[in-house]
Amino acid sequence: MKEHKAPFPIIVHIVEGNIDFGVEGTVRVLKQGDMITLAANIPHDLLAKSDIIVRLTLSKLDAAERVEKVVANS
Repeated sequence: MKEHKAPFPIIVHIVEGNIDFGVEGTVRVLKQGDMITLAANIPHDLLAKSDIIVRLTLSKLDAAERVEKVVANS
């Protein structure tokens, strides 16, 4: 996914596989079992390094339309 921001805090949990997770220009390698949290409006991106399952938790105040737009533009 290209760099984007979420308007609310998020939690990213790697269920299976591994990704390169970029946060404000710094890339972290996340593997199965890892989790990362970000405050609202923090620029981030990700690149799957294998087949992955990722659980993304957004505040209930977020809108599905915004998430769909991020996916469509990636």
